[in-house]
Amino acid sequence: MRRAIVLVLAAVILGACSGRDTEQAFFDEVASLSKEEVYARAEALVEQEDWEEARRYFSFLADSFPNDPLGRKSSLRVADTFFERNDVESLTEAQLRYRDFANRFPSDPNRAYALLMLGKCHAKQGRGPGRDLTPVREARAAFEQLVTLFPDSPFAPEARELLAKCLEDLAGHELEVARYYLRNGRPEGARLRLEYLMANYPNTEAARQGAPMLELVSGRSTGAEPTATAVPTPTGR
Repeated sequence: MRRAIVLVLAAVILGACSGRDTEQAFFDEVASLSKEEVYARAEALVEQEDWEEARRYFSFLADSFPNDPLGRKSSLRVADTFFERNDVESLTEAQLRYRDFANRFPSDPNRAYALLMLGKCHAKQGRGPGRDLTPVREARAAFEQLVTLFPDSPFAPEARELLAKCLEDLAGHELEVARYYLRNGRPEGARLRLEYLMANYPNTEAARQGAPMLELVSGRSTGAEPTATAVPTPTGR
């Protein structure tokens, strides 16, 4: 038993020494390189999809040169390495870092990119119109901020496309709620949701599908002759 404990302690000590040696080798390496060379080394690791090792180099630059343009860019690249991992924990970390960059550096030329990626982090966590819409609303806010503040940015066209997708998801939720009310014999509730849909998301596919439904329930709510006898069948959803 005592021998086993000694062996375990020896392994721990050797592992700790090995870790310190690895860290020292890393710092010795970056100390011999210019910041541009360190950045190039990190980008080469990105090309190999070695996200964690690339993150070490980017983090060194971000921590060592926080007010330098390359240091700021590296802080975004740290966020990118988390985004590329594409799991919930990594997306959450990326989201925090993109938001921090956008808030801390309002005049930085890379702020538009940070807003785009912040929106993408939220959008990746959305689960469609029938689920919690908080991520979709957060994504919409980021994309709208980008296209409002940086309409001519090279990232603006993608942001507009993603914004349109967010609006479709939000509009689709209103349509689904209206259908639920109709299925359960509550045309007044359906009318209110459809009117909200038309007022807030008029250029969406959901609004197109909801228009005949609104005519139907409006006719019923005013006592007019209904224009249809059944809930319109959804198309394209």
